Amino acid sequence: MLNRKLTTFNSRTNHSRDSYRQFEKRKFMDAITKSFLKEFVESKNYTSLALSDQFEMFTNFCIINKEYDSVSFDEKEISTGKSTQGIDGIGIIVNNKLCNSIQEIEELIELNRFLTVTFVIIQSKTSSKFDGTQIDNMFRWTKTFFNEQSDLFVTNEMRNFIEMKEYIYANSKFMKDRNPICNLYFCSTGKWVEDANLVNVISDNTKELEDLSLFDSVTFYPCDSKQIQKLYRKTKEPVEASIKFEKKVTIPTINEIKVAYSGMIPFSEFKKIIIDESGKMKSVFNDNIRDYLEQENNPVNTDIAQTLKAGNLDSFCILNNGVTVVADEISGPGDNITITNYQIVNGCQTSNVLYENRNVESIDSMHIPLKIIVTDNSAIKSKITRATNNQTAVDAVELEALTEFQRNLEYYYQAIPKDDYKLYYERRTNQFKSSEIPMKRVVNRETQIKVFSSMFLDKPHLVAGYYGKLIKDMGDDIFNNEHDYLPYYTSALTYYMLENLYNTNKLEKTTRRFRYQIILIFRFLVSPQTIPNPKDKKKTEVFCNRILDVLKNEEEVLSKFQESIDFLKSDFLNLDFKDRKTVERKGTTDIITNGLREKYLKNV
Repeated sequence: MLNRKLTTFNSRTNHSRDSYRQFEKRKFMDAITKSFLKEFVESKNYTSLALSDQFEMFTNFCIINKEYDSVSFDEKEISTGKSTQGIDGIGIIVNNKLCNSIQEIEELIELNRFLTVTFVIIQSKTSSKFDGTQIDNMFRWTKTFFNEQSDLFVTNEMRNFIEMKEYIYANSKFMKDRNPICNLYFCSTGKWVEDANLVNVISDNTKELEDLSLFDSVTFYPCDSKQIQKLYRKTKEPVEASIKFEKKVTIPTINEIKVAYSGMIPFSEFKKIIIDESGKMKSVFNDNIRDYLEQENNPVNTDIAQTLKAGNLDSFCILNNGVTVVADEISGPGDNITITNYQIVNGCQTSNVLYENRNVESIDSMHIPLKIIVTDNSAIKSKITRATNNQTAVDAVELEALTEFQRNLEYYYQAIPKDDYKLYYERRTNQFKSSEIPMKRVVNRETQIKVFSSMFLDKPHLVAGYYGKLIKDMGDDIFNNEHDYLPYYTSALTYYMLENLYNTNKLEKTTRRFRYQIILIFRFLVSPQTIPNPKDKKKTEVFCNRILDVLKNEEEVLSKFQESIDFLKSDFLNLDFKDRKTVERKGTTDIITNGLREKYLKNV
């Protein structure tokens, strides 16, 4: 049965082009929301953007974090583009992954063999009241988006979202659990007071969306200033779970382990570890990078699911190896404990099957073997994860996040002087969530993989796909223990500088979707020599330092990026900029690399 709910939320954009100083003088926004917006804008280096764009990014970031439970995503990818009617942001979450392309969805289907989808639609207004006409307009354009005839949207961003939506529904046979969920957020800086007229507008429009028979549920969230504040605070909170762990024993520990427990826990308590307050899976599997495999064709998962559905709940704790959790901190008296900054390092498959079968009768009383180990030592965490995963058939590549190279790369970034070019490598998702480090300076694993692959492996066309598959396809070409770390930092700093130039309106923003091709061209223009093997430390340092010298020269770096864009757009290449698939084609990379050699190396 379709679910019709009205919950409470709020935020966004006046069409004025006021500067932030002008915005601060506005009286309709309370001081707390204003302060949070200012902090976000500075942390992301959005100070040169128009007020409407700043606020749009802010609300997109807060709401997608609520739906996706991660701050490690690019809120610019959620934007629907300039002048898009009625909708400011769209997030498409597939199988617990925030997706930005058809290729990502295709690879997730191939990996999981199922589809669970949530569409997140966002509209924001800085006006201090909820306006019925604006809410109705949001619904109207949302219905247009889900109609088969959605060609009224003209931006590249919306065409991409439309193609993703159409691909999802064309593969409905993989929707084994449910139809997609549609969550709509209308944000205002005012206060939501359950106005009867607005409730009727929302109710009527929600029913029309439900009547499309495309969704398992449609939920509208009026999101006011207090809710915006709550959502923003949530983006900075550490991952926590408070549970009652009665049937446990203390495990003898070693140095660097604060405490360790082993025991049994009922599902009614265990689900607090893996499910958030809104009923979604938490992002707590990032240190265990094995992607969840589908039940249908995976014998282990099938056996677990059949055990549950057959009602053999008493035998589960005997037949299952259980779950291992590693946490930074533990607190609380006796059996009532709170674990903080934790990850599930073994038991990803078990947890996901339990989540999918969470409504099985009497499952809340079923006991699950659980081990909790508390340490803030990353080396110990890695040893625990490797040890607990060796009992199952896990390919070495699937533990790449925990290799010595990954840890050392993090330490390498930490050792970089704290100047204008300081970056931080986020080896674990949400690692810096509650820190004071500006978000613009955090390089997550996905970004590192994509920028290194684009700049030093000449593969910008591959980065549109799901990064978990990308790293497997790269093999030893990336995160190789024999590699020097400097190319990784160099590629990340290049991307950081390019994004800064886009954010400060110094480069044409319509070219940003070619950003991975642009950093490839930039590298060639600065260092046209053959890329040295990253294992050759001496040659690699000479090569990368030449690039770093340009990156640290304000005028030269702008000039080289502009030259890169001019070359990309030149008749010499004759690329089709109207075709959005151009960025995903290997042929595009071949045209670019061949063109660079022909134009710049023909006389060498």
